[in-house]
Amino acid sequence: MIGRVSVKKGLFPQKATALIHLLFEEELGKDQIVKKLDRETSGKLQTKIKKSEFKAQDEQILAFERVFSYDTIFLAGLGKKKDFTLAKLKNAAASSLRQAKGQKLESVALFYFRELGEEYFEVGKNLGLAYYLSNYEFNKYKSKKAQAGSQPIRELTFYVPTNLKASEIGRIAEGAEYAKLLGEGIYLARNLVNEPASHLGPEHMVEVAFQIEKESRGKVKVEVLDRGECKKLGMGAYLGVAQGSDREPKFIVLRYQLQTKKPAKTVSLVGKTIIFDSGGLSLKPSKSMEDMKMDMAGGATVLGVFKILARLDKGAPKDLVVFGVLPACENMPSGKALKPGDIVQAHNGKTIEVLNTDAEGRLTLADGLSYAEKHLKSDYLIDVATLTGACMVALGSDLSGLFANDEKFGEAFQKVAEREGDELWPLPLYKPYAKKMKSEIADLKNVGGGRYAGAITAALFLSEFVEKAKWIHIDIAGPALRSDEPKGVIGKGGTGWGVLSIIEFIKKLL
Repeated sequence: MIGRVSVKKGLFPQKATALIHLLFEEELGKDQIVKKLDRETSGKLQTKIKKSEFKAQDEQILAFERVFSYDTIFLAGLGKKKDFTLAKLKNAAASSLRQAKGQKLESVALFYFRELGEEYFEVGKNLGLAYYLSNYEFNKYKSKKAQAGSQPIRELTFYVPTNLKASEIGRIAEGAEYAKLLGEGIYLARNLVNEPASHLGPEHMVEVAFQIEKESRGKVKVEVLDRGECKKLGMGAYLGVAQGSDREPKFIVLRYQLQTKKPAKTVSLVGKTIIFDSGGLSLKPSKSMEDMKMDMAGGATVLGVFKILARLDKGAPKDLVVFGVLPACENMPSGKALKPGDIVQAHNGKTIEVLNTDAEGRLTLADGLSYAEKHLKSDYLIDVATLTGACMVALGSDLSGLFANDEKFGEAFQKVAEREGDELWPLPLYKPYAKKMKSEIADLKNVGGGRYAGAITAALFLSEFVEKAKWIHIDIAGPALRSDEPKGVIGKGGTGWGVLSIIEFIKKLL
């Protein structure tokens, strides 16, 4: 990762090619820096503020050129003070930094303000994430000329009051350094989602897992089950999905453990890892297939989390064993492919009538969840999956759907996600809908048969493969890949949704 975040003592103004000044709505008319900038521009700044109707509302940014020693000054709105969070700081700073990057500005200054509070590590972390994630770009397949035309911001300098203690400044710097590690995990998840399926297969996900093992200095171990081993374990649901592809399935298991004594608890992260989803014989329309390289975003999220765990020292979870389970395969049509009406048997012995081969993710997750609970003895299960278009119909493209079989467990994750700015919304595991998933000739069928409540019935289907563990299901079909304009730390393409929330949740789990 190019560039750095530095923390220095200093008062406004300071040398840099750009300045980001963050403002609350209530402060716009009386902000001393805005007044000073306006005097410096002979009133032109206020004129532009009025003409552009800038009110310092959420997501509003106003750029003004050539003031003091700055090429550009960005006034960035934070909305109302009562609604302020550090996640808003992160997103407002990231949006401004992205504009500065677009103008090829090399260094940016940002100043402390009292509303940031005294969670100095968290302030540094959020500013660091704003910097590193706004600098992200996936351009490896562009020409050298096109690549050369884009340059990252080389430095973000955060200036703090001269009376701040050295220990407090140190905490901000530590937070910014931690953000760099977080950024590397999120970069990995984004890169994997953005990679075309022509260049990424189950075998490549294996390579990434072993590279993480290599980086971990013994903290992460990787095991890969091939088709034959999965067959012996009775993973008929997973192998049924995989059988239509020429690419060999790889059931990847990562294990993180910091110490050798028996841990207090075990948590498994199960990621949907459909490398490409054609829909199988229930073929998707061509338009719906264009982005299906992203159907492995759940697995990419899990690998992103493990990349962080592999190098995490301070704050690493000591009393947990963390497993990552990636049932990696493609869902393709062929003479060997699963046919509508076929019956498969899952790892836990339940039989499934497959009425729609495009409802394949839940089949692979069924075996992943069952394996994680039965073989890995998981106390906690978290699955992450681009599972249903129905979730996008319900919640749109910004929100993930959250399901939990334990209310307190679900609420605890939601609280962490909201603090980190990973937006989601809890949905019910409404038991009466479970009868929609009952088959007349098998234990279950893989689709509910109706137009409605598709995200709920899919979650209820997965619940059939969880017995005792506390379990969270996160449907990331909407926010895993962004096709709209960038928003805060989220640019176009793969987002790495969930990496941040899951790693922070794991650290707080016990």
